[in-house]
Amino acid sequence: MPLGKFAAPILAVSLALGGCTSLGVRQVGVDRVDYVDKLRDSEKQQLLSNIVAIRYGDAPLFLNVTSVISQYTREASAHVGATLDPASDSDGGSAGGEVLLRETPTVTYTPVTGSRFARSMLAPMPPASLLAMMEAGWASDDLLNVGVRSINGVTNASHADLFQQKVDPKFTEVAGAFRRLQRSGAISVRLKERDKTYSGSAMVGVDISDVDRADLALLKQALGLRFDGGESTVVFAKVGGENELALATRSMFEILSELALGVEIGESAAPRADALIRVHSGPKAPADAYASVRYRGRWFWIDGADEHSRRIFLLTQMLLFLNDEEGATHAPLLTIPAG
Repeated sequence: MPLGKFAAPILAVSLALGGCTSLGVRQVGVDRVDYVDKLRDSEKQQLLSNIVAIRYGDAPLFLNVTSVISQYTREASAHVGATLDPASDSDGGSAGGEVLLRETPTVTYTPVTGSRFARSMLAPMPPASLLAMMEAGWASDDLLNVGVRSINGVTNASHADLFQQKVDPKFTEVAGAFRRLQRSGAISVRLKERDKTYSGSAMVGVDISDVDRADLALLKQALGLRFDGGESTVVFAKVGGENELALATRSMFEILSELALGVEIGESAAPRADALIRVHSGPKAPADAYASVRYRGRWFWIDGADEHSRRIFLLTQMLLFLNDEEGATHAPLLTIPAG
């Protein structure tokens, strides 16, 4: 009996059996994008969930992904059979096969507790984190409004019950002046590291406009700065010394508590109109929500069209990453054995 008609299925299974070495190469692009998308969405959901939890009076809890291991197994089988004396026009045989691809992912989570929780959530943020972001071009007014309690004794508003303090009317003017000077390039922040110790300074440009001079005059008057030699030292304190820019920073827990004031949980607890972000709630989140999470049987989300809330939420994520120094040394590991 001619076996030529069985050649195609036999060849296909043989190729499947022999192609195992290329499995890893083909999966890298797919796996990397898929895992990055899921991890990114998971980080947003976790942060939003903790913001909502604080609004309800619950304690925040973070689970960090410490490893992602994806194991692939390929199994293939083939068979062929034939009848010895079939009629010349009879299909007296058969051939076939199958290839199975199995994925067994393992994700490891580590809760942020103990001393690590105290350092990353309860302690005031190092000013170096804020200065590094300013140096990279992040909007200084957003950073000051979110991450700072006071600048040279000029206090920012804190409305959360545990951290309440009255706002100095000059704070908004100071933050706005810093942003305009940053945008025009009239003032820049420089961060230096020496022996694992960071120091910062704010420098004034040489060729500045009349508008820039007016903003500098506002900062000098409100903060008591002189900018001698075009430079002022940045220090971590409530009140600075002569020609020092003193930053008293917030803890991440205080930042999340301030963000939580923008969560909508019903008519009895409406969000503050001046909250840093706005989180909506309802029986179902819209499909185009920037971030959404289900908590206590209700959906909470940030509107995809709310540019301000999206920007502040992203900034908070970056501050969380920068403030978790121990977590940065144990970045998620993605291993994909294939063969």
